[in-house]
Amino acid sequence: MMDGLKKQTGGMTVNHFLITQFEMGRERLQSFLQSTPETLSDQMPKGFNNTIHWNAGHILTVADALFELKMLPPKYKELFWNGTKPADWTGDVPSLKTLISQLQEQMEPIKETLSDGLEKKLEKPIQLPNGYQMETTGSVVGFNNSHEAIHMGYMNALKRTIEGQSQ
Repeated sequence: MMDGLKKQTGGMTVNHFLITQFEMGRERLQSFLQSTPETLSDQMPKGFNNTIHWNAGHILTVADALFELKMLPPKYKELFWNGTKPADWTGDVPSLKTLISQLQEQMEPIKETLSDGLEKKLEKPIQLPNGYQMETTGSVVGFNNSHEAIHMGYMNALKRTIEGQSQ
């Protein structure tokens, strides 16, 4: 993989490609969320265990932790971390509009984290529950891009299911 970082991929470096992939995914996410009414974002159809609202907060919270940005209040982990669900929410929950804004604000700091290159070693490797360990910024951005795409798929399915139920 290290040798591959210096090679060109379709006219761009792998580093540039992953950053572009991140930007494209976030732009698509922003567009999707902005076109989703807040009332629809909090519906949880049968067969799903979370909402569009939760998935947006989860993406934001996981990226904040992965890239060690520390831009979010600690309460976000109580609301949006793995194993949490809207049924357990108490107190103030950030609105979908707030999450959309925070997702946008998070883009530049993430891109800055990647400016030193994908091969940069993390101070402390990140161990995932499945045994996978991330040791470089490249592995973090690759995982994050996949993670956000998976949750974008969940949100698309949620929205289609909800819209289908209202017909």
